[in-house]
Amino acid sequence: MFKTLKSGLANHFKGRAMNSSRKAVQDYIIGLRQMTDQDLGVILAVSTVIRINMENQEYLPKGLYSDQSLLSTTELGRYQMDLNKLVRDFNKMKQHTDAVGTLLISYSLRCLNVPEVRDLGREMWAEMQRGYPHVKDALKQGEEEKGESFPERAWQEWQQIPVGLEPLDDD
Repeated sequence: MFKTLKSGLANHFKGRAMNSSRKAVQDYIIGLRQMTDQDLGVILAVSTVIRINMENQEYLPKGLYSDQSLLSTTELGRYQMDLNKLVRDFNKMKQHTDAVGTLLISYSLRCLNVPEVRDLGREMWAEMQRGYPHVKDALKQGEEEKGESFPERAWQEWQQIPVGLEPLDDD
């Protein structure tokens, strides 16, 4: 009887966590849809620079988006928690664009970590592609505002979509 109760509770909480994950990513996608293509270009540029800086500082594993083999569920979960803390810190500092760019990384990892949410990850990245024509201008403007160059990889990897979250063709 205890085993059945324990199993039932585990399934209940897993279902609640799944619904929570789906809702969070769906809400993010709704927010992306309300942004202009130029805004999405800025988010992509910021997210790319943040990801590359975090990889260079070994805060995230190198090749996070291009690695064909997924990290363990535990590792992905830990990175998500760290990224979500960074999002809160950016919001406290009123750096909302950095927060939204960091959320793109976090939600990408969530969608990779939870197969039942992967369809939303593809949808999220399909939406982000609207910003592609504006990323180079956003990177240029960011460098001017910062007064220094971004890592060369930012210019090379801004179009990179995490392996497994590539949008499906509508054919």
